[in-house]
Amino acid sequence: MLAPKAQSNLGDAKQYFKEHLAVGDYYAEGQSIPGHWFGRGAAELGLNGITTSDEFARLCENLHPRTGERLTLRQKTTRTEMGRDGEEHATANRRVFYDFTFSPPKSVSLAALVGDDTRIVEAHEQAVTLAMNQLQTFAATRVRKDNQCADRITGNLVAAMFRHDTSRALDPHLHTHCIVFNATYDSVEKEWKALQNHEMFAAQKFVENVYYHELTRELVKFGYRIENKPRGDFDLKGVPPELIERFSKRHKEWLLLAGS
Repeated sequence: MLAPKAQSNLGDAKQYFKEHLAVGDYYAEGQSIPGHWFGRGAAELGLNGITTSDEFARLCENLHPRTGERLTLRQKTTRTEMGRDGEEHATANRRVFYDFTFSPPKSVSLAALVGDDTRIVEAHEQAVTLAMNQLQTFAATRVRKDNQCADRITGNLVAAMFRHDTSRALDPHLHTHCIVFNATYDSVEKEWKALQNHEMFAAQKFVENVYYHELTRELVKFGYRIENKPRGDFDLKGVPPELIERFSKRHKEWLLLAGS
Protein backbone atom coordinates (compact mmCIF):
# COMPACT_ATOMS: atom_id res chain seq x y z
CA MET A 1 0.00 0.00 0.00
CA LEU A 2 1.10 3.58 -0.66
CA ALA A 3 -0.40 6.20 1.65
CA PRO A 4 0.68 9.86 1.24
CA LYS A 5 0.11 12.52 3.90
CA ALA A 6 1.07 16.21 3.91
CA GLN A 7 2.63 17.94 6.92
CA SER A 8 2.10 21.72 7.16
CA ASN A 9 2.97 22.46 10.80
CA LEU A 10 6.67 23.25 11.27
CA GLY A 11 6.74 22.32 14.95
CA ASP A 12 4.97 19.02 14.36
CA ALA A 13 7.29 18.28 11.43
CA LYS A 14 10.38 18.58 13.63
CA GLN A 15 8.82 16.52 16.41
CA TYR A 16 7.84 13.86 13.88
CA PHE A 17 11.52 13.16 13.29
CA LYS A 18 12.42 12.95 16.99
CA GLU A 19 9.37 11.10 18.29
CA HIS A 20 8.38 8.88 15.38
CA LEU A 21 10.75 8.55 12.43
CA ALA A 22 14.04 8.20 14.30
CA VAL A 23 12.74 5.94 17.07
CA GLY A 24 10.14 3.79 15.34
CA ASP A 25 6.59 3.21 16.50
CA TYR A 26 6.74 3.19 20.29
CA TYR A 27 9.78 0.94 20.32
CA ALA A 28 11.86 0.13 23.36
CA GLU A 29 13.50 3.15 24.93
CA GLY A 30 16.88 4.04 23.46
CA GLN A 31 16.45 2.25 20.15
CA SER A 32 17.07 4.48 17.14
CA ILE A 33 16.22 3.99 13.48
CA PRO A 34 18.53 5.65 10.95
CA GLY A 35 17.03 7.33 7.92
CA HIS A 36 18.78 7.49 4.57
CA TRP A 37 18.76 10.28 2.00
CA PHE A 38 17.20 9.64 -1.38
CA GLY A 39 16.74 11.57 -4.61
CA ARG A 40 18.52 13.61 -7.24
CA GLY A 41 17.59 16.75 -5.35
CA ALA A 42 19.20 15.40 -2.17
CA ALA A 43 22.39 14.67 -4.11
CA GLU A 44 22.29 18.22 -5.53
CA LEU A 45 22.29 19.51 -1.93
CA GLY A 46 25.23 17.26 -1.01
CA LEU A 47 23.08 14.92 1.07
CA ASN A 48 23.93 11.21 1.14
CA GLY A 49 24.00 8.38 3.63
CA ILE A 50 22.34 8.67 7.04
CA THR A 51 19.84 11.47 7.69
CA THR A 52 20.86 13.64 10.64
CA SER A 53 18.44 15.56 12.83
CA ASP A 54 20.12 18.89 12.00
CA GLU A 55 19.81 18.33 8.25
CA PHE A 56 16.19 17.26 8.64
CA ALA A 57 15.33 20.28 10.80
CA ARG A 58 16.95 22.75 8.40
CA LEU A 59 14.98 21.39 5.46
CA CYS A 60 11.81 21.62 7.52
CA GLU A 61 12.64 25.32 8.00
CA ASN A 62 13.20 25.74 4.24
CA LEU A 63 16.95 26.19 4.74
CA HIS A 64 19.87 24.71 2.83
CA PRO A 65 20.98 21.72 4.97
CA ARG A 66 24.66 22.63 4.57
CA THR A 67 24.84 26.43 4.47
CA GLY A 68 21.73 27.38 6.44
CA GLU A 69 20.68 29.84 3.73
CA ARG A 70 17.06 30.08 2.62
CA LEU A 71 16.34 27.37 0.07
CA THR A 72 13.12 28.26 -1.77
CA LEU A 73 11.38 31.61 -2.09
CA ARG A 74 8.37 32.02 0.17
CA GLN A 75 6.38 34.97 1.46
CA LYS A 76 4.49 33.90 4.58
CA THR A 77 4.32 30.64 6.49
CA THR A 78 0.68 31.22 7.44
CA ARG A 79 -2.37 33.00 6.08
CA THR A 80 -5.55 34.11 7.82
CA GLU A 81 -8.86 32.56 6.80
CA MET A 82 -12.41 32.92 8.11
CA GLY A 83 -13.59 29.71 9.79
CA ARG A 84 -17.08 28.27 9.97
CA ASP A 85 -17.38 29.69 13.46
CA GLY A 86 -17.05 33.22 12.03
CA GLU A 87 -13.63 33.71 13.59
CA GLU A 88 -10.31 34.24 11.83
CA HIS A 89 -7.82 31.37 12.02
CA ALA A 90 -4.19 30.99 10.95
CA THR A 91 -3.76 28.37 8.23
CA ALA A 92 -0.51 26.90 6.94
CA ASN A 93 0.61 28.59 3.76
CA ARG A 94 3.37 26.15 2.91
CA ARG A 95 3.70 22.39 3.03
CA VAL A 96 6.78 21.31 5.00
CA PHE A 97 6.96 17.79 3.59
CA TYR A 98 4.93 14.84 2.31
CA ASP A 99 5.08 11.43 3.97
CA PHE A 100 4.70 8.70 1.34
CA THR A 101 4.43 5.44 3.33
CA PHE A 102 4.92 2.09 1.59
CA SER A 103 3.75 -1.10 3.31
CA PRO A 104 3.17 -4.69 2.15
CA PRO A 105 0.10 -6.78 3.04
CA LYS A 106 -0.05 -8.05 6.63
CA SER A 107 0.76 -11.62 5.56
CA VAL A 108 4.05 -10.40 4.08
CA SER A 109 4.95 -8.54 7.27
CA LEU A 110 4.29 -11.68 9.29
CA ALA A 111 6.42 -13.85 7.01
CA ALA A 112 9.24 -11.31 7.21
CA LEU A 113 9.14 -10.41 10.90
CA VAL A 114 7.49 -13.31 12.71
CA GLY A 115 8.91 -15.84 10.27
CA ASP A 116 12.28 -14.05 10.44
CA ASP A 117 12.82 -14.06 6.67
CA THR A 118 15.28 -11.21 6.17
CA ARG A 119 15.09 -11.70 2.38
CA ILE A 120 11.61 -10.16 2.45
CA VAL A 121 12.84 -7.08 4.30
CA GLU A 122 15.54 -6.61 1.67
CA ALA A 123 12.99 -7.16 -1.13
CA HIS A 124 10.70 -4.57 0.46
CA GLU A 125 13.51 -2.01 0.57
CA GLN A 126 14.42 -2.74 -3.03
CA ALA A 127 10.79 -2.36 -4.13
CA VAL A 128 10.43 0.94 -2.23
CA THR A 129 13.56 2.34 -3.88
CA LEU A 130 12.33 1.34 -7.34
CA ALA A 131 8.90 2.87 -6.68
CA MET A 132 10.44 6.10 -5.35
CA ASN A 133 12.58 6.35 -8.48
CA GLN A 134 9.36 6.26 -10.48
CA LEU A 135 7.66 8.80 -8.20
CA GLN A 136 10.63 11.13 -8.68
CA THR A 137 9.99 11.34 -12.42
CA PHE A 138 6.67 13.11 -11.68
CA ALA A 139 8.22 15.83 -9.48
CA ALA A 140 7.38 19.29 -10.81
CA THR A 141 7.31 22.97 -9.94
CA ARG A 142 5.15 25.92 -10.91
CA VAL A 143 6.23 28.31 -13.66
CA ARG A 144 5.03 31.90 -13.30
CA LYS A 145 7.63 33.88 -15.26
CA ASP A 146 6.96 35.68 -18.56
CA ASN A 147 3.19 35.51 -18.09
CA GLN A 148 3.28 31.72 -17.88
CA CYS A 149 0.95 29.75 -15.63
CA ALA A 150 1.97 26.12 -15.94
CA ASP A 151 3.87 23.29 -14.29
CA ARG A 152 7.33 22.13 -15.29
CA ILE A 153 8.63 18.62 -14.63
CA THR A 154 11.88 18.78 -12.65
CA GLY A 155 12.41 15.05 -12.03
CA ASN A 156 14.22 15.47 -8.71
CA LEU A 157 13.26 15.01 -5.06
CA VAL A 158 14.82 15.68 -1.68
CA ALA A 159 13.69 12.75 0.42
CA ALA A 160 14.62 10.76 3.53
CA MET A 161 13.58 7.12 3.97
CA PHE A 162 12.93 5.43 7.34
CA ARG A 163 12.07 1.72 7.60
CA HIS A 164 9.98 0.58 10.57
CA ASP A 165 9.00 -2.91 11.69
CA THR A 166 5.97 -2.38 13.94
CA SER A 167 2.67 -0.53 14.02
CA ARG A 168 1.75 1.88 16.80
CA ALA A 169 -0.04 -1.04 18.48
CA LEU A 170 3.28 -2.94 18.34
CA ASP A 171 1.99 -5.42 15.75
CA PRO A 172 4.54 -6.68 13.20
CA HIS A 173 4.18 -4.14 10.41
CA LEU A 174 6.90 -3.70 7.82
CA HIS A 175 6.72 -0.22 6.27
CA THR A 176 8.89 2.64 5.07
CA HIS A 177 8.23 6.34 5.55
CA CYS A 178 9.52 8.32 2.56
CA ILE A 179 9.66 11.95 3.65
CA VAL A 180 9.59 14.17 0.56
CA PHE A 181 10.49 17.77 1.33
CA ASN A 182 8.74 20.67 -0.36
CA ALA A 183 11.69 21.60 -2.57
CA THR A 184 12.87 20.70 -6.06
CA TYR A 185 15.58 22.15 -8.30
CA ASP A 186 14.38 23.91 -11.44
CA SER A 187 17.26 23.46 -13.89
CA VAL A 188 15.66 25.92 -16.34
CA GLU A 189 15.41 28.84 -13.89
CA LYS A 190 18.51 27.63 -12.00
CA GLU A 191 16.94 27.84 -8.56
CA TRP A 192 15.26 25.82 -5.83
CA LYS A 193 11.49 26.12 -5.83
CA ALA A 194 8.47 24.66 -4.05
CA LEU A 195 7.45 21.19 -5.16
CA GLN A 196 4.26 20.92 -7.22
CA ASN A 197 2.64 17.63 -6.16
CA HIS A 198 -0.26 17.29 -8.64
CA GLU A 199 1.42 14.83 -11.02
CA MET A 200 2.90 12.85 -8.12
CA PHE A 201 -0.47 12.36 -6.48
CA ALA A 202 -2.08 11.52 -9.82
CA ALA A 203 0.57 8.80 -10.28
CA GLN A 204 0.00 7.33 -6.81
CA LYS A 205 -1.71 4.13 -8.00
CA PHE A 206 0.92 3.56 -10.68
CA VAL A 207 3.74 3.96 -8.14
CA GLU A 208 1.96 1.63 -5.72
CA ASN A 209 1.69 -1.00 -8.48
CA VAL A 210 5.41 -0.65 -9.21
CA TYR A 211 6.09 -1.41 -5.53
CA TYR A 212 3.73 -4.42 -5.52
CA HIS A 213 5.07 -5.81 -8.80
CA GLU A 214 8.70 -5.68 -7.69
CA LEU A 215 7.90 -7.13 -4.27
CA THR A 216 5.81 -10.04 -5.58
CA ARG A 217 8.45 -10.82 -8.20
CA GLU A 218 11.01 -11.34 -5.45
CA LEU A 219 8.58 -13.24 -3.20
CA VAL A 220 7.86 -15.76 -5.98
CA LYS A 221 11.62 -16.18 -6.41
CA PHE A 222 11.85 -17.07 -2.72
CA GLY A 223 9.20 -19.78 -3.17
CA TYR A 224 6.16 -17.97 -1.77
CA ARG A 225 2.78 -18.37 -3.47
CA ILE A 226 0.81 -15.23 -4.26
CA GLU A 227 -2.95 -14.74 -4.10
CA ASN A 228 -4.07 -11.57 -5.92
CA LYS A 229 -6.95 -9.59 -4.44
CA PRO A 230 -9.71 -7.71 -6.35
CA ARG A 231 -8.71 -4.38 -4.79
CA GLY A 232 -5.27 -4.59 -6.42
CA ASP A 233 -3.11 -5.89 -3.57
CA PHE A 234 -2.27 -9.50 -2.67
CA ASP A 235 -1.67 -11.98 0.15
CA LEU A 236 0.72 -14.82 0.71
CA LYS A 237 -0.93 -18.21 0.48
CA GLY A 238 -0.50 -20.41 3.52
CA VAL A 239 -0.55 -17.68 6.17
CA PRO A 240 -3.46 -18.58 8.52
CA PRO A 241 -6.22 -15.92 8.70
CA GLU A 242 -6.31 -16.26 12.49
CA LEU A 243 -2.63 -15.27 12.63
CA ILE A 244 -3.33 -12.14 10.59
CA GLU A 245 -6.27 -11.37 12.88
CA ARG A 246 -4.12 -11.83 15.97
CA PHE A 247 -1.58 -9.27 14.79
CA SER A 248 -4.03 -6.64 13.50
CA LYS A 249 -4.76 -4.62 16.63
CA ARG A 250 -4.18 -1.30 14.86
CA HIS A 251 -6.76 -2.20 12.21
CA LYS A 252 -9.27 -3.07 14.92
CA GLU A 253 -8.67 0.29 16.59
CA TRP A 254 -9.54 2.09 13.35
CA LEU A 255 -12.71 0.03 12.97
CA LEU A 256 -13.77 0.92 16.50
CA LEU A 257 -13.11 4.62 15.85
CA ALA A 258 -15.05 4.50 12.58
CA GLY A 259 -18.02 2.93 14.33
CA SER A 260 -18.05 5.34 17.25
